Amino acid sequence: MNAHRKFQPKLITVAILMVFFLEGGLALAQSYDPSQEIPAPTMLQKRVDKLGRGLTNILFGWTEIPVTWDKKMKQGKPLTYLFGTAPVVGTVRAFMRTGVGVYELFTFYWDKPAVSYEALIEPEYVF
Repeated sequence: MNAHRKFQPKLITVAILMVFFLEGGLALAQSYDPSQEIPAPTMLQKRVDKLGRGLTNILFGWTEIPVTWDKKMKQGKPLTYLFGTAPVVGTVRAFMRTGVGVYELFTFYWDKPAVSYEALIEPEYVF
């Protein structure tokens, strides 16, 4: 009986050490590469994305005016720049974004597969 009590703490210690070492080995054995799991977008997905980008740019192209004003204000531009030049720059960007939206709306389906479906204006969306 006395030999059984001496054996029990050693067995528990060995079991705990095996759990720690085996657990670490199992964690290292698992690898994750997200590029292998995410399939490439289909032609339909690219077209729908272009359509959505076009609609968004048409509906929210006008927001380039306050967004440009806010960006220039955060850059520390003087007040005369904010009230004189920033609205003009924002208006030009708003017309550009709305025009790109109209182009993408009307060409989302008729583009050839070899043509890139990337955004024509950066950033893709205003916000």
